[in-house]
Amino acid sequence: MSAKDILIDFGSIEKNLEHICQINRGIQQIPIDKIVGSLGRYNDFTEEFLPHMERVSAKYESVRQAMIAGKILPPIKVYQILDNYFVIDGHHRVTVSKNELNAIDIDAEVIEIQFDLELSPDKKYSYNTGQAKEFLILLEENVFQKETFLKNEILKYPLKVTELTSYGKLYEEIQDFRENYEAGKLLKSDFIYGSFQWYETRFIPAVKIILEEDVLRKFKERTYTDLYLWIQQHKYYLSQKAGYDVGFDITTEDFVNKFGKIKFVDLLPSLVFDIVKGIGHEIKDKIPKR
Repeated sequence: MSAKDILIDFGSIEKNLEHICQINRGIQQIPIDKIVGSLGRYNDFTEEFLPHMERVSAKYESVRQAMIAGKILPPIKVYQILDNYFVIDGHHRVTVSKNELNAIDIDAEVIEIQFDLELSPDKKYSYNTGQAKEFLILLEENVFQKETFLKNEILKYPLKVTELTSYGKLYEEIQDFRENYEAGKLLKSDFIYGSFQWYETRFIPAVKIILEEDVLRKFKERTYTDLYLWIQQHKYYLSQKAGYDVGFDITTEDFVNKFGKIKFVDLLPSLVFDIVKGIGHEIKDKIPKR
């Protein structure tokens, strides 16, 4: 970093979220090498060992085949901070474009994040991508709390997540809950009331199961809200297979039994895994044979 470089202070910006603007810049081509973040480890977790790997693999393969065949797919969706981008939706499309097609650009719906600060043309602004991702999650949390009034400072079990788009998934679940609760009874009520009904009747009981079963011990650096979303997804797959609604407690037990004992190498990105495997072979070859 040169003397002219300035690091964006997300800590200060977070104290003034009301002054942050999200501007939809529409559909445009963006350089793939400027995509610096995506769904991160949650996406790796999903692709590597979240339930029904064959479903995820099939989805990736269908995207891959479609793109190689030249089929036009919807644009990806990204956040833009300065001249870098974070994927909101379309991770598979980015992966195929970059690794299979060697593409330089990709069509994207761009949501630019503008800060209430003056940018000098004499300085180059940069930031830590990890901090930027945390800031974007906080921004999503702020929007979620405004829409649902589920403010973490007043909740017994705060809704905290570690990945982008998680708050959007929680919001969609609340909408689905309102539509299905007693044949749509909640649709006639205020959305905030419906949000609190969801929190009290669905989220809290599920979190108690997660905490009582000590599930977080097997998933380090994650929150019970993360686990809630993952187990809900697993519950959907199990219910589809069984033909009836499988309980959250049964799903939690099945989830932990299947995915709580994953080996360390299973968590590694494929490139790192290949390197580790290669080192292992080199060591093995150097061991004298008897």
